[in-house]
Amino acid sequence: MTSHTRWQRLSEHLYRFADTCAVYAVIAGSEAVLIDFGSGAVLDHLGEIGVGQVRAILHTHHHRDQCQGDARAVTARIPIWVPEHERRLFEHAELFWASKQLFDVYNVRNTYFSLTRDVPVAGILEDFATWTWGDYAFSILPTPGHTTGSLTLLVTIDGQRVAFTGDLLYAAGKVVTMYDMQYNYGAADGVEFAILSLKNLGRREPQLICPSHGEPMADAEDALRRTRDNLTSFFKLMTSGGLPTDEIDFVPVLPHVLAATYACSYFYVITSDSGRALLVDFGAPNFSLFSPAKRHFEDGETVRFVEHSLERLRTQYGVHKIQAVLPSHYHDDHVNGIPYLQRQMGVECWAYENMQEILENPRGELIGCVIPTPIRVHRTFRDGERFAWEGFEFTIHYTPGHADYHMGMFGQIDGHSVAFSGDNLFPLSASTPSLIYRNHVHKTSHQQTARLYQEYMPDILCGGHDLQREVKPRVYHTFAQKSLQLTQLFETLLPGEANFGLEPSWTQIYPYQSLARPGDTLNLQVRMTNFLASTAQAEVCLDLPAGWVATPANVRLDLRPNERGVAGFRLHIPDSYVFPYPRVAIAADVTFQGRRLGQIAEATVERAL
Repeated sequence: MTSHTRWQRLSEHLYRFADTCAVYAVIAGSEAVLIDFGSGAVLDHLGEIGVGQVRAILHTHHHRDQCQGDARAVTARIPIWVPEHERRLFEHAELFWASKQLFDVYNVRNTYFSLTRDVPVAGILEDFATWTWGDYAFSILPTPGHTTGSLTLLVTIDGQRVAFTGDLLYAAGKVVTMYDMQYNYGAADGVEFAILSLKNLGRREPQLICPSHGEPMADAEDALRRTRDNLTSFFKLMTSGGLPTDEIDFVPVLPHVLAATYACSYFYVITSDSGRALLVDFGAPNFSLFSPAKRHFEDGETVRFVEHSLERLRTQYGVHKIQAVLPSHYHDDHVNGIPYLQRQMGVECWAYENMQEILENPRGELIGCVIPTPIRVHRTFRDGERFAWEGFEFTIHYTPGHADYHMGMFGQIDGHSVAFSGDNLFPLSASTPSLIYRNHVHKTSHQQTARLYQEYMPDILCGGHDLQREVKPRVYHTFAQKSLQLTQLFETLLPGEANFGLEPSWTQIYPYQSLARPGDTLNLQVRMTNFLASTAQAEVCLDLPAGWVATPANVRLDLRPNERGVAGFRLHIPDSYVFPYPRVAIAADVTFQGRRLGQIAEATVERAL
């Protein structure tokens, strides 16, 4: 870099501009794409490198030193692309600050370094996707650490593989800050994320690392290794010798079953002698790398998947193909890795039949622990259906209790009776039934599942958060006794038909979440369950924002005993409607058996971009 310019030429078509952060320009003729934007001062110096037009800005993360000049880009009509998991911190920065918790702070993640004014964005940089401009294909790799939503952009420029890493590392063995890598109070969670991110980046074999702070690194392998080693030493110190996830091995349950007991929810690998495998569940690497989203609800965080474990399956255990993943149930900690398996590896999803709708349309219901990413289901099973795979035979059963959309898988493997039980049975907690009403609980749900386990009596119980060998019959008898007692207490505590007091969504508007623009017409349903032993009648009308129109204005449902009925509405939003907030609510006013219950169900409509 000479005395009269802030530009540094890294190769024929790649430049670095020194600002509040390093801004990188990828050049094609007189056009450029910029990686991060700093204060925006780069716009005053583009002519020095022969650039007349900026086609896009791609951000690696949301911190102000990366993007405080974005208002200049908006004025210049330059499209801004941002990490998908940090979009809200650009578009809704003002709403973020209006609702940000500032007292009793145990979420110590540095979202305080966010923009103070909203910035419109052209689109998102989706994890594991590709963003293309001309001959340049930027691969988007999630690399949390410095922030939970940080990403690295990998692209070939002038014959070398370049990684724009944001603030994942500063130099070989160094990071730009430590305080940014603590999310939860007193934790080393961001450090563990960074260790995993550095490993995943290293597997892509970059040749040049271009950080947001610090100088470009030509010996990428050495820089990644030294930084990872130093962070691992720090992690072990702060966790009293604990190992980061990528250093923990599977537990061999049987010759053909491996258990990832380190994962946030345990997942299981059923292996074959041919090198093929089935997975039962596949979620986050461990709880600490899952909990930032779980705990940081005030920031609008969502669960983000980061690669883990699969390379070890290939290199250490000889698994060359994962044929399918079978979710025990739909909860985020059990399934948030399935979209990655599908997109990157072509893995099929096989599921119990009642899970298909919630997996493929996660906006449909307000129900516990749903990830926003749809999961395509390739094969469904009926209750009691058997299937054969690689010499093994399994039976799938509907096992409600912890959740209604839940299955158990039973089989004989290596001379043992094995059950993959999800989150229904926890022997270590004295077989107490898991009870979450938002997951659709009926008064006899746990009893139904208890009867199955008493029938099969598996001696190995592969649970979602508990692995038990040599399970004794008393475990299943205890679970059955407690399930019966639970039903009896429901009926004692609740008036009339107990199920109406257990199921908060016995009346619901479907889908619960809709995306729409002014002028759109939505097709909605009212779904209602009659838990009575006799027929029932209901009337429903919608409470809507001013000017919205529902057709018909009222619907009537005639419900047979224990039937789930459906009635449809067409909902029109006028062209002139202005969304006062990004999301508005509507409600269903219900009269059931001649008694007006009021607005007992609701749904949301979010402004589509």
